[in-house]
Amino acid sequence: MKNLRSLRARFPLLEERLYCATPGLGPVLRETFDDLEAYRRTFTRRSRALDEWVERHEALHGLVERLLGAPPGSVFLTDTATAAQAALAAAVTPSPERRRIVTSAADFHSSRYLWAAQARRGFAITELDARAHADEAALLASIDARTAIVALSLVSPRSGALLPARAVAARCREVGAILVLDAYQAVGIVPIDVEALGADVVIGGTHKWLHGGGTGLAFGYVSPPLAARLEPAYPGWIGHASLRAFSDRFEPHDGARRLAQGTPAMEPVYTARAGLELALEIGVPAFRARSLALTGRLLAGLAERGIPVRTPDAGRGGMVCVEAADGEAVVAALEAEGIDVDTRPGAGVRIGPHPTQTEADMDTLVDALARAVRA
Repeated sequence: MKNLRSLRARFPLLEERLYCATPGLGPVLRETFDDLEAYRRTFTRRSRALDEWVERHEALHGLVERLLGAPPGSVFLTDTATAAQAALAAAVTPSPERRRIVTSAADFHSSRYLWAAQARRGFAITELDARAHADEAALLASIDARTAIVALSLVSPRSGALLPARAVAARCREVGAILVLDAYQAVGIVPIDVEALGADVVIGGTHKWLHGGGTGLAFGYVSPPLAARLEPAYPGWIGHASLRAFSDRFEPHDGARRLAQGTPAMEPVYTARAGLELALEIGVPAFRARSLALTGRLLAGLAERGIPVRTPDAGRGGMVCVEAADGEAVVAALEAEGIDVDTRPGAGVRIGPHPTQTEADMDTLVDALARAVRA
């Protein structure tokens, strides 16, 4: 704990506010501002800065692969999690024998839009009730030999519930379905080892629990056996086997990068570096242990005051979702007291304690939340 508490000084926002809105946007490290300045300086060099951009882009792939325990070449970068899912979806074709896609109402709405739209391509979409997200028996029963893709969140953004992912992955392997995990609410606060997890695809991004400065950067891990048999439906030059070839014909990269498309946004590539390096320096298991202690303190305090929550006590990610009749009013009341949380329809008030915070911080938050809910 002492080590994590000492990290708070590296986050300007955490020195100013009781910031618990990481499920939306995570706090940014001081080092990130240095990287942002390094990016700004490339503007004065323009084409002479391209080599530096390529180096940063390549290095970021390596950092993500190390974080996920993924082999080299198994990660591609894109601008959003939805775009990463779309690249994968477009490379899979339905057949009469295998055309089901299983999703959940507990997932992020942008992902739900994307997967629902695959019905126009001949897929049959099964959207499970949000409560099934943490129900292992219901999840496994929904996956059969007709299932082509199972697309679920590792941590639900609507409840904070943690998916029984290994059991789902085993079921998918048993029936030959592709498992696509949206890990955006998990990566950086829940340890992920893609090979131990057994998912075919793991998608995430950097601006939440990985403390990335800018939006517009997401990543996708694709298992090497799956990547080898995927033919990109919408290829781009970043996915070419040779980045500098500028070839007339597309030759796919031999790994997951074949799903990448055009010129990436470089600002988030720069501002994601420091957060990824911090996660590797400290270790996500340490963040996870502290997160469980803090959210446990929150759940106990909320229970004492009779405030209902949507988040299970067992099997949760890094946040607690509190039931609230008027989430916007609660968020505004806490903001006035120097406390930042967020709210989403169907999720209530979302509270994501940062691992550098303390039990006293959680008690302060619970007291303020109780006043806001009563008001």
